[in-house]
Amino acid sequence: MTVLHNKIKQLRKERNVKQQELADYLGIERTSLSKIENMEYNPSAKTILKACEFFDLSIGDIFFNESVSSDNTKEVS
Repeated sequence: MTVLHNKIKQLRKERNVKQQELADYLGIERTSLSKIENMEYNPSAKTILKACEFFDLSIGDIFFNESVSSDNTKEVS
């Protein structure tokens, strides 16, 4: 089960934001944003923080897979 996931594409479409507009704000190429949205590429910490700023959401709201809860994850000793 994947813990990291992202909702960038969903949020972008819900808010009627074009890929190029968001890519420009993030300081990345539009093709890189497409790869991030399709989980073919993991964004840098800087890009993650800028995405959170753009959408005014927390990291967990954008990048955490909600199907993974603390009840079904194992603690690392």
